[in-house]
Amino acid sequence: MIYNYNDDYQYDSCVSQGVCSVNPRTSSLQEVLILYLKLASYYALKLYENGIQDEEIRLQILNTISILVSNFEFSESDFKIITSGFTKILPELIKKYESVCKENDIVPDCLKSILKFKQSSDIIKSIQFGEKEFLKKTKSLSAQTRDLYKILFVLAKSICINVLDLESFGIEDTNGYLSILKLLNSLTITDNEQLKNLIKESADIDNTLMNTLQKAKEDRYGKQQISEVSYSTTPGKAVLVVGSNIRELEDVLEALKGKDIDIYTHDEMILANIFPKFAEYKNLKGQYGQGIENCLLDFATFPGPIILTRHSLYNVKHLYRGLLFTTDFATSKGVIPIKSGDFAEVIKSAENAKGFKTGKQCETVSIGYDYFSLIERVKNCADKYSQIFLIGLGAYTLEQKTYFEKLLAQIPDNILVISLSFCVQRENVICLNACFDTYAITRITTGLNQELNMPVKIFFPKCDRHTISQMIYLSQNENTEIYVGKCTPVMLNPNMMITLKDSFGINSLTSVKKDLESILQT
Repeated sequence: MIYNYNDDYQYDSCVSQGVCSVNPRTSSLQEVLILYLKLASYYALKLYENGIQDEEIRLQILNTISILVSNFEFSESDFKIITSGFTKILPELIKKYESVCKENDIVPDCLKSILKFKQSSDIIKSIQFGEKEFLKKTKSLSAQTRDLYKILFVLAKSICINVLDLESFGIEDTNGYLSILKLLNSLTITDNEQLKNLIKESADIDNTLMNTLQKAKEDRYGKQQISEVSYSTTPGKAVLVVGSNIRELEDVLEALKGKDIDIYTHDEMILANIFPKFAEYKNLKGQYGQGIENCLLDFATFPGPIILTRHSLYNVKHLYRGLLFTTDFATSKGVIPIKSGDFAEVIKSAENAKGFKTGKQCETVSIGYDYFSLIERVKNCADKYSQIFLIGLGAYTLEQKTYFEKLLAQIPDNILVISLSFCVQRENVICLNACFDTYAITRITTGLNQELNMPVKIFFPKCDRHTISQMIYLSQNENTEIYVGKCTPVMLNPNMMITLKDSFGINSLTSVKKDLESILQT
């Protein structure tokens, strides 16, 4: 059955509590961290160009970007831990660069910085410093340049997630890391055309990383398949695993193997179920809750410890303390760190928690798709249609459901629709449930472009951490047009949408009638 638990519940803690937003205090501290990243990446790239890769600064850069992806509220101790890494490493990094220049008889090209390393000892001064830096950029840069900077940094985050996820599979990708260094170094460029070209190049690299990551998953866990996933709960002690890195879920399952503790997934982690290997774990019970949009309620009602895996997009300041754990580089206030894969505290917490007393029965959800069968099916019927509409992953809000129900009802019969989330029963509509499979829309579009010479209109109903990168990558195909729905401001604000339209031809969804008239005229 294709069903989503969100169909029954429209509470959105992203909106009501700002769980998916960035407050001004955090935003100011992020500005300071970006300055550290710019300085560190400058010297890391200089050394790389001279044949030297500094492992310590590489980890510091990747881990810091990962923290900015996670978007948690910094405590004073958290911020000091992160900045102290830079203040410790950067002086030695600069000395190493100057030494290399001296050895090779090169005049060192050192970067002037307004950062004073001692500022990290006072979080109030750091907040004030970050506010001033933000205001300075607002006054000195054009709106388009500022937005292109934001897009550059979004791409750096997406690439960072993929690089770190690949490393969890034992795969190191130098091109991905080098791309991040170039993106961070470009945050001083004011030539918009140069910035646009770099954005396009980086989106291509990010797509390659996603492709490599998909292969790594299938090599380790088997070819992805259509699977039935339970949303039911059973009586007993339980742990909830949150995020997107299924390699970390495997570590949790191995650590709790043989324990009388059930494991549930949340949000994107449900995708573990499409890989055959995870069916071998008998204590992996299924999916719990409605996902990131409703994490406040989900986390508050789960009767056991919750593990936030790396770069999980959660601001946990509104959430209860004591049962939250993380494997991330740094931890938000009230969250307990998991070090060196030691889950002893998680197990102890689960055993002491109340667990599910009675359980609840819900219908199962059919997720996943067979890529090769889909492409073959489209090839066999392509001569009946003039173009293809590909509808991506949905957030299942009432507004979205209403829009796409109308769209699917009004699309002409000579257009083939492949929908990865929303579904109606029509001869020209192929319904899939790709669930949280971010890469699905890129993979399917690439396959369609290779096999068929037909126009493809792609709809992105929602935004996640990889959406902007994907849209830019796909927009470079002349046979493809991109349309994006309303996104949370932390992902894509209205000003950035204007720049995406002007710079990359990416369109906003408005009303079904207006959008269809515009699309069908092209």
